[in-house]
Amino acid sequence: MYDLKVYLAGKMSGITFDEANGWREDVSLMLDNMTYYVPCNLKVINPLNYYNYEEVLHQSEREIEDFDLRHVTSSDVVVVNLDGLDTSDGTKLEIFEAYRHYKIPVIAFGDRKIYESLHPWIKSKITRVEPDIRHVCEYIRDYYMV
Repeated sequence: MYDLKVYLAGKMSGITFDEANGWREDVSLMLDNMTYYVPCNLKVINPLNYYNYEEVLHQSEREIEDFDLRHVTSSDVVVVNLDGLDTSDGTKLEIFEAYRHYKIPVIAFGDRKIYESLHPWIKSKITRVEPDIRHVCEYIRDYYMV
């Protein structure tokens, strides 16, 4: 059975917890359901399960950065929500670190216009863009779970 670690990246600050977490929960559930049909030891890292801005468990921003980037660089795939990416420096750093370390695939989803408006250096680090989470999960199932 194959091991697959997926990190969920996207804007967290300046939006509600539900806005930051809802899509992550949906992706986690959808991918988990797919393991019923495609046997895979799946580990989905939702950083909000560990650190968030509603329940302050961290002592420094460095602690969060180290935690998140350790998971990014040890993942097999990174999923990125394009919504709010233009104002999310942390997500841009996660994308860069995924590229820099082992060329980890970054699969983004959202409005294609958002992707087209990104700086070329960010765009070049994104492997694929899908319109929504269903398409992202199907792509991961078909290309990374088998």
